[in-house]
Amino acid sequence: MPDRPFIETIDVVKTYKVGSSMVTALDHFSIGIEEGEMVAIMGPSGSGKTSLLNMIGGLDRPDSGAVRVKEVEINRLGEEQRARFRKNNIGFIFQFFNLIPSLTAIENVLVPVMFERETPVKRAGELLERVGLGDRFDHLPGMLSGGERQRVAIARALINDPMLILADEPTGNIDSETAREIVSLFRELNDEGKTLILATHDRIVAGRAKVMIKIRDGRMVRGKAHSRDGMRSLSPDKGGGVPE
Repeated sequence: MPDRPFIETIDVVKTYKVGSSMVTALDHFSIGIEEGEMVAIMGPSGSGKTSLLNMIGGLDRPDSGAVRVKEVEINRLGEEQRARFRKNNIGFIFQFFNLIPSLTAIENVLVPVMFERETPVKRAGELLERVGLGDRFDHLPGMLSGGERQRVAIARALINDPMLILADEPTGNIDSETAREIVSLFRELNDEGKTLILATHDRIVAGRAKVMIKIRDGRMVRGKAHSRDGMRSLSPDKGGGVPE
């Protein structure tokens, strides 16, 4: 096992200006996540869940503190380097799908690799088959249900075979039965060795995760993780880090 966790945030602070006020999204937030874990981040709206995902995914930078993924301090990378790191290592799944309306399902899956020398059309088709959309290749997003659009988004997140998948409220706009199916797919991906971090309000999602962390006002207030002896608590008094 490496000396450092697979993913690590160290004393991360992030503030945003909202009108004339400054809002603290992450308040000296520290946590460590090991490779292969499936982590649910829970908390009320505005608690810092999305900001935390954005820091780990390199979509935003902290005001202070450090973010390491695979022992790379991504907050120190330049914009182009971060974009390359994201493309090679991280898959993103968003609550509102972020599909391009004028592109078909298979074209949306191929968006992250559209400028590659060889476009992996076969892999895109295989991924759509895997998520249950083998008969929807040529459908535009407007012709798909919310659950089907989220499945396209999942296939898109997997096109580069990322080691890490970040999902922001992935079941927030789909029915409960489809949500259960998608959570089962997440568990399959996790069983295959992928690390997943899911920001969610959904207790079904949180209940299937191996690690559950609750945050409020940018700080961890409670956490627990599965172990051989059942559930173990994660102490926010130790900087929010996940103990081994």
